[in-house]
Amino acid sequence: MDIWRTVSALAINQLTIVMIINKCFNCGKDTSNPKYCSRSCAVIVNNKIPKRKLSKKCSKCESIVRNYKSNLCELHFQEYLSNQKESLRNLTFADYTNRECLKKLHSSSKFAHIRGLCRSWNKDKLKLPCYVCGYTKHVELAHIKPLRSFKPSDKIGDANSSSNIVQLCRNCHWEYDHKLITLDFPDQPESQ
Repeated sequence: MDIWRTVSALAINQLTIVMIINKCFNCGKDTSNPKYCSRSCAVIVNNKIPKRKLSKKCSKCESIVRNYKSNLCELHFQEYLSNQKESLRNLTFADYTNRECLKKLHSSSKFAHIRGLCRSWNKDKLKLPCYVCGYTKHVELAHIKPLRSFKPSDKIGDANSSSNIVQLCRNCHWEYDHKLITLDFPDQPESQ
């Protein structure tokens, strides 16, 4: 008799039902499922199989790619990111807001995209405490010179440069935007 299967027959109202009882591959308990008695037993057995190794090559060199979805190795991916960041920094407000994906948006939504770029380019300032009160739990990046005061010919990199950004907590940011507090910055652009 096979260790993994035992056949038991039950007679119910002159009808014979054959029920196959299997042994769990992990713990050996009787189960009606084909392989495992529970999900946890399935996970224990299936996770013992080693993960596949990456064999896909970079499209620019012969190195292994970062992950299955990528076509670039880590070195070329970082190069691609820095080139993309530089090209965005050199775009003017007019060029950026006239992109096909932003044309139909309200101007405040277009500025939200530019603020998102600011957060990604100035991540180091998000770890600092609020410039005014010293609050450390959550800070936002505030533009010293507001985005609406820049001309369409000005570059996004100038608006989002670290010299035009200050980290403020949510309350101080609101007060600064509504001119309830003023901030003194040496060698900084004037707030309007």
